[in-house]
Amino acid sequence: MKLNDPFGRMARRREREYHSLCESLKKAGLTDRAKAEELRDNLRQRTKKVLWFIMPAIVILALILQTYAVYVLAFGALTVLWLTNTTQRGTEYLNRYIEEECGRDATAADEQGHVDNAEPDETDDNKPRER
Repeated sequence: MKLNDPFGRMARRREREYHSLCESLKKAGLTDRAKAEELRDNLRQRTKKVLWFIMPAIVILALILQTYAVYVLAFGALTVLWLTNTTQRGTEYLNRYIEEECGRDATAADEQGHVDNAEPDETDDNKPRER
């Protein structure tokens, strides 16, 4: 039992979110590992661009509305926190999707390829092996 989630509600919620993402990605036809990694990288890049836009906008807005600067900065901090938290969770879900869904196909193909391409041992059982 975890102290920050004693009844497992958040864990179940995260699991539902992950399965929802999996279904959406599968419906979109994104089962290729390279495309999923590209999506993950694009998510990070978009987040950085949005942060580079939002942070100066918050500061400028706080300077313009000096009487409400505390509220503007608090709202801006919450917005930045929400954006980074959401991006981090999305990245974790995409990494899990890449490992579980996209990695499984590649691993299964590799295992089959190694079994099919296995070469017989060149040494004869009657001859001693050289070291």
